[in-house]
Amino acid sequence: MKILITGANGFVGSHLLDYLSIDKKNDLYGLVKVNARMRNVKHLIDKVKFIEGDLTDPVSIENLIKSIKPEKIYHLGAMSWVSPSWKMPSTYFNVNAIGTINLFESIRSAKINPKILVTCTPEEFGDVKKEDLPITEETTLSPVNHYAASKVAQEAICQSYFASYKMKIVRCRAFNHEGPRRDVNGAIASFAYQIARIENNLQKNVIEVGNLSAKRNFTHVVDMVKAYYLAMEKGNDGELYLISSNMIYTIKEVLEKLIKLSVNKKITYKIHSSRVRPTELNYLVADCNKFVALTNWKYEKSMDDILKDVLEYWRTFVKEKLY
Repeated sequence: MKILITGANGFVGSHLLDYLSIDKKNDLYGLVKVNARMRNVKHLIDKVKFIEGDLTDPVSIENLIKSIKPEKIYHLGAMSWVSPSWKMPSTYFNVNAIGTINLFESIRSAKINPKILVTCTPEEFGDVKKEDLPITEETTLSPVNHYAASKVAQEAICQSYFASYKMKIVRCRAFNHEGPRRDVNGAIASFAYQIARIENNLQKNVIEVGNLSAKRNFTHVVDMVKAYYLAMEKGNDGELYLISSNMIYTIKEVLEKLIKLSVNKKITYKIHSSRVRPTELNYLVADCNKFVALTNWKYEKSMDDILKDVLEYWRTFVKEKLY
């Protein structure tokens, strides 16, 4: 089976490749940008064919698709951090929306019809009111940041290509998933990185934080990539699925759990204005019954597993001076 993963060297892409590479029959291809940082996938260099290209460059994507002719595509490549999107909205739309058009048009040009999984975000729902929880596939979209708006556009493109050309596209919106290899732009990764620095006397005993009241579903990334695999295998063309665990915590609760895991018992935290977003989503809590009923997916790792894995990952990085 020829399988292409866009965003292959990223946080989720690298874990997905770990999972897919277990089956030796898979012929894996990973799209990476020129001079991409490969630390997440260095252990996979002999198992995956990494190919340089750029979603915003139609020539490179067309050459990629024609040369591989993939049977399955996990489309993970995206600009995916919320905060920078206010400073570079055009870049987010160029990658997430136009980049998806480039991918789909290259598929049409190659006259193939692979199964495509497009990963989207619950950020598209906006700041859902507490009384309207839990969020379902039918919840109204109301994006309040440019990242979310670009992903709404991406999904509209998916719907258009499915309706117009019968392309086999499955969409999923994965709620917060965490684990090793997430960069420090994410809250949990940032907290763990700062704790690791504090433990090594590289930072004062104060963690800089943003909004701590937001409530989220959390899933370990290794459970999430298994869900992606099931969405690819069992998902119905043209359908949308929400994916998350039932582990629900505020960011404050997560932070305090992390602090308790530290060997330094004097760590405190302080809200820093630079870490507070212009708009915030207070509740991202999902009902994933549609996906679970279809696939029988079950998550296995606990919140403690997530936090221990993330903290150990950043302890190693700080100790080895890799970041």
